[in-house]
Amino acid sequence: MSSPQPRPKIQVKNLTKRFDTLTVLDHINFEIQQGELVAIVGPTGCGKTTFLNCLSKLLPPTDGDIFIDGEKADPHKHNISYVFQEPTCLPWRTVSDNVAYGMEIKGVPKAQRDERVREIMALVGLTSCAHLYPNQVSASMMQRIAVSRAFAVNPDLLLMDEPYGQLDLKLRFYLEDELINLWQKLRSTVIFVTHNIEEAVYVAQRIIVLTNKPTTVKVEIPVDLPRPRELIDPRFVALRKEVTDLIRWW
Repeated sequence: MSSPQPRPKIQVKNLTKRFDTLTVLDHINFEIQQGELVAIVGPTGCGKTTFLNCLSKLLPPTDGDIFIDGEKADPHKHNISYVFQEPTCLPWRTVSDNVAYGMEIKGVPKAQRDERVREIMALVGLTSCAHLYPNQVSASMMQRIAVSRAFAVNPDLLLMDEPYGQLDLKLRFYLEDELINLWQKLRSTVIFVTHNIEEAVYVAQRIIVLTNKPTTVKVEIPVDLPRPRELIDPRFVALRKEVTDLIRWW
């Protein structure tokens, strides 16, 4: 007798968002397993940020919902972390205090908080600048702080909205590798939204392709490539082309 399949960590059921007569999200459905890193891609203007805002509960959905461990997602109960496109460091707090901020809000005891901050900062190479303030570090450093702060709360779900889109190519690849390293060590469940197809294939275990508005799921594509991934690997190039063509032709 086969054992029952484990319940997904995240379930998005019939997620719909309308603004007056404009339907942006139209009954979106998918599931994510514990510890999975899923990339979301779609054409420009399809509503990817609206989608994340609904998942994070920053915007109420018109219909449908997101479930975490079988319960409706509730920011008062679940740890839902969000990394935005723009750096969101608090300028009056040091690097280490910025990383600790989410845990402070959640009421994590100081001793546990300090240990977690040291662990996360060591993983991303921030230890040497722990005492500095955001205006004393680079833009890429500020994004590393934001990502570290998001992982530090041990999130039930981590949402990332094109966090490296404004960085140059070299920095972006460096931080993508850093993200993968953090994710592999901490096993958080991550939804990574990007307009960059190469980035999606590079970081994700699975890619969900969205349609144009009214937006729904067009297809889900597993990314069965070994890590570290090579951009010139013929399988990588073929997968990148497949996803690109799915977005280009409607």
